[in-house]
Amino acid sequence: MPDGPAADSLRYALNPELLKLYGVTYLGYLVAVHSQNAFHIITDVEPWESLVELPFVLCGIALFLGGLVGIFHRVRSDTTRTGRR
Repeated sequence: MPDGPAADSLRYALNPELLKLYGVTYLGYLVAVHSQNAFHIITDVEPWESLVELPFVLCGIALFLGGLVGIFHRVRSDTTRTGRR
């Protein structure tokens, strides 16, 4: 891989720790989006359907937001650590 600021940024963005956080964020997005209206087969009565899908939607939102916060925290801590040197 060539050297330079762009290559360094790409290498940093693709490090394994950030890739895990990207995966968690994407998984949370998928769970939140696909769990809405996915339980028509199990329950087709409105209050029960909402109660069944609510934990999955909340779990997806928690994963998505947790992944975003993790990415932000990782990048922020790395930039402040390198800025102190």
